[in-house]
Amino acid sequence: MGVVGGFRYVFGSVMMIGVSPQYFGLWIVWRTLSLMVLPDWMYQWGDDKLYSMYQRLVLFFFETCARVEVVMYGDADALKKKETVLYLGNHQSTVDWLVGNMVSVRAGSIGHLRYVMKDTLQLIPLYGHYFYAHGCIYVKRGQFNQEKMIRSLTYLKNPKIPTWLIVFPEGTRYYPATPNVIKKSEQFARDNNLQTPSGQTPRENGSSGRVEQRSRPPVLKHHLAPKIRGTWLVVEHLHSKFDAVYDISVFYEGTVSDDGVRGNAPQLAEFLMGKCKRVHIHIRRIPMTEVPHTEDELKHWLHNLYIEKDELAENFFSTDKQLRDTVQQRLGGRVSPLNLWSTLSAFLFFSAISTPIICTSLGNSLYYHILVYGSLGSYIWLAVRSVC
Repeated sequence: MGVVGGFRYVFGSVMMIGVSPQYFGLWIVWRTLSLMVLPDWMYQWGDDKLYSMYQRLVLFFFETCARVEVVMYGDADALKKKETVLYLGNHQSTVDWLVGNMVSVRAGSIGHLRYVMKDTLQLIPLYGHYFYAHGCIYVKRGQFNQEKMIRSLTYLKNPKIPTWLIVFPEGTRYYPATPNVIKKSEQFARDNNLQTPSGQTPRENGSSGRVEQRSRPPVLKHHLAPKIRGTWLVVEHLHSKFDAVYDISVFYEGTVSDDGVRGNAPQLAEFLMGKCKRVHIHIRRIPMTEVPHTEDELKHWLHNLYIEKDELAENFFSTDKQLRDTVQQRLGGRVSPLNLWSTLSAFLFFSAISTPIICTSLGNSLYYHILVYGSLGSYIWLAVRSVC
């Protein structure tokens, strides 16, 4: 497993990163053609197809080759519908964004994924620029620029641009090994009075997502307190666009030791090397009619949602090993296999377009020029956008 996992890590990383000039080149061609004659929604249709192909390549390595078993819980049948979705996920690993791929590919919507993401990701060569053009939204920690986010959200209002917008309301990852971050989060919750006016917290009513009230101290044990500013802007500007909130709770097998101590979730390298064999994904579908329209109500609603997520997490992070071992049976988890062709086709596509790049001097030259000048141009463009 060590040798195989190591090879998969090296080969997968080289290919996923190495095809960035090919991907960027294809996107530039499509973007240039669409600017001449096509409306925004038609450009986005083609771009989403291209994005879908690349993200399936990512899943080829991270799910198909790593032989990860995906177990779905809750409202997983909602994935049979074609919906426009606000995806609210817990945040504990550098793999969390990839779980969005795992969920959306099973709904046939992987190309429509867009993220609210930290601005340092702009520095990724080529992809940093591309993510912005795809409809992702960069936010800067500590220097939140509301107007820039609103401009990005305005583009996504187009009803002909289907969207799964992924937000991690905690803002940063929950690591048990960083107690100072957890303490700051707890203080944030106290300072912002994150509880219902009656001092009660909600209980999920079946699979509808409707909440009922019951007494319980609103203390989060397994999550950081969710932040409201970015989530509120998304809800304020896109409430009428979304069909539902998908409240996603993700649990990586092997996070808890045999003696019941929770450690850090596996990160990208460990995941790609096959050190996480099973991912548990709980979906709660909440109709937008049940999502508040005011910022103050949303703040409490969101925190209450995370208290519910905490209660769910207790099943996976319990110190009782028997409870952890029987969680799939108790909560009705179902293994959700992924069709091989859905990811293998992407691997074959990128292998085919990479062959002439690797094997010809013209391809080598084109690759170099796109990598160097494309990255330089992207950084200049992003720098100009940052001051506009």
